Amino acid sequence: MESREKLLGSALGLIIVAWALMSGFGRYRALLAELDEEAQEADIKVIDYLDLLEKFQEDTTDYDALLTKSLGSDIKVALNDYKAWLVELLEKDLEISTYDIKNEPPRNVDDVYTTLGIRLNATGTLQQTTKLLYRFETKQLLHRIKDLTVSPTGYNQFQLVLAIEAIAMAEAPSKTDVTKVAYAETLHGEDYEAYWTRISNRNFFGPENKEPTFTPPPIAATVGEKTSRTLTATAGPNEQNVQNVVFELDEDSIPPNFVATLTGNSLTVSSEDVGTYRFNVKVTDNGLPAKTVTRELAVTVNEKQVPKPPEPMPEPPKPPEFNVAQLAFFTSTVEINGRVQVWIHRRDLGKILKLPLGSKIEIGEIKGTIHEVDQRYLTILTEDKELLEIKAGKALSTAQNITAQAESLLTQ
Repeated sequence: MESREKLLGSALGLIIVAWALMSGFGRYRALLAELDEEAQEADIKVIDYLDLLEKFQEDTTDYDALLTKSLGSDIKVALNDYKAWLVELLEKDLEISTYDIKNEPPRNVDDVYTTLGIRLNATGTLQQTTKLLYRFETKQLLHRIKDLTVSPTGYNQFQLVLAIEAIAMAEAPSKTDVTKVAYAETLHGEDYEAYWTRISNRNFFGPENKEPTFTPPPIAATVGEKTSRTLTATAGPNEQNVQNVVFELDEDSIPPNFVATLTGNSLTVSSEDVGTYRFNVKVTDNGLPAKTVTRELAVTVNEKQVPKPPEPMPEPPKPPEFNVAQLAFFTSTVEINGRVQVWIHRRDLGKILKLPLGSKIEIGEIKGTIHEVDQRYLTILTEDKELLEIKAGKALSTAQNITAQAESLLTQ
């Protein structure tokens, strides 16, 4: 055999060997792929089995938990116990006195559980309604509210209608003391105050409640003395007329050496020290939800004022005195039984005075003693020893001081 033919034969042999090797390797890879796929399917089946096992365990746990929340399997007893709990909740916990509870015929479901239908019709405030819903939902029983209707009947008064469905499981104990079933501490993580805030802020039937208006008045007081003032505030604009407000002192804001008390809306303050004292007063309305405003009130305590002495008042001028001597007239001289009488007509008195010589006389500015008289003149001697002369028919006020006239003539 020639060398070329030998070379071709060797090459052909290598090709055959290579094909055989490649063909075997391909079958090997296909086998590995098939084994890997079967392994994956086995893993999936194992996972599915573990999931089913876990779900079964969870279902068993859930079922046992449901049994603890179920009403008793004795349906009549369960219905009476559940209604008794509702009555206790309404009357004692919520102080709702106007209500009606009716039940529907129970319905058995596949001999696994029985549903008890109850209809509650009650009247209460929004606060009572909110608390009823919170207590119902946190009661750890198998029950639910299928339907809820709330209708306003007045300011903060509502008609509440609840369609309730409670569950009694067939494998539960025959009797469950519903009143002793515990309440959950929170409802979806919310305590009652948070629940009330969220519900009341929804403002179902009216405009949003506005905060009250309160403008603190400035107060002036005297050291060592109590001062009282009546505080006034109004509900927010456009509020219900029936809304009112309550005042409260912020005790932590009251300064030392200062006393403040509040009864209703009557504020009383006092201090033994002079100064200006500031503290806070809170005003809360009864809207839904209630709104509170806090305002600072200032009291200025002053020194006790010393009363000024009264200024002397000048005496008013005396009214001019009327000289009644103008109404007394020397009318005549009469001699009776040897005694001479002077007749003086007192027009102011409507009578005639009949006076003998030596009689004292005091009429207006004319004061003295009848000294001498004749048909023409009457002479009166004053206490100063001066002679007054009155002509007949003239008023005594026309008297002439003849003593003064004589003295003036002597000095000339």
